[in-house]
Amino acid sequence: MSFFSDHTDEYGDEDLHGTDSGGDDDSDSDASVSSFSSSELPDESFEPMPEHLTLPLELQQRILGQETSQFQLMWGTYRFVSRAWKEHVEFLAKTEWVTTGAFEYPGYMIRHPKDGKVFLCGFFEFLRLDGDTAVFQAECAREYHKNLVVACKATAPPDVQVCGFVHDVPIAGMEVEWKTLIITCPWRAIVGRVLAEELRVEAYRARTNRRMMTKVKRLRSGGMDKIGEALDLFAAHLHGAYAAVRKARLGRADKRGDERLKQARVAASWRLLAAGDESEEEEEEEDSDSNSSAERESDSDESSDEESGVYHLNLHHQSEDSDAYTPTQ
Repeated sequence: MSFFSDHTDEYGDEDLHGTDSGGDDDSDSDASVSSFSSSELPDESFEPMPEHLTLPLELQQRILGQETSQFQLMWGTYRFVSRAWKEHVEFLAKTEWVTTGAFEYPGYMIRHPKDGKVFLCGFFEFLRLDGDTAVFQAECAREYHKNLVVACKATAPPDVQVCGFVHDVPIAGMEVEWKTLIITCPWRAIVGRVLAEELRVEAYRARTNRRMMTKVKRLRSGGMDKIGEALDLFAAHLHGAYAAVRKARLGRADKRGDERLKQARVAASWRLLAAGDESEEEEEEEDSDSNSSAERESDSDESSDEESGVYHLNLHHQSEDSDAYTPTQ
């Protein structure tokens, strides 16, 4: 029995609005996502909203742009509301979300004759967009380059992350240039595949939530002593969904890989928080600079007014002296 809908295309796009489809978990069709299919079009049986209740498109786009966490819902749900929403969500994905993407090869520890123990881990960060191709690059000292390549190949495939979500899913069209340590892939492939896997996890959680809540309610009779067990159940429900979905995809259990991905998600969350703090600091610096500039302009205006006032005052005294001097002549 499948946990998920089987509407999946070559880039991992999914429509998970339905219930259990009973199809193969890993089935991928060749349908293109560059335009709507008949199943993706909005339901025309609903009457259109009155014009006076419809928000301007610009305001709708600003609202969509304010979303900072539920990226998987924007990709898997909001994107199918209308053509305008589809275009804007994909615009955000291409210009903002993909910049948070990365590939990470777990690597391993080696012993270097000069530096001792060295951990080789291939972390490919977003570099740039070339059209519809996302480019990622890793940095490595020249003396470790060959060792790093061997370590990456030995621990392939890499973990893939977007918007703080981390999964070890295959990415269609991914290519690695080991000489320059560059990975390229379609931007839609990495965004769509990672967010699709996250939607699978949420679908699994929704199906198992009642079972988890039933277990929590049974602990109520234990009072305060059972709070710890209840928290453990919530944590198991949160992290266990990732392991269950991954097991269904791989066809086998991999506890070591599950733990590695769990730690990778924690690290990715910290990186997002750090990036957010840096952007806030930059905004504060910009505001501080603009305020300082405004204060300097204000001080300059005041000083010029004072100089002007003194100048006119001197002229006034001169005129009085001139008037007083004339009669004596």
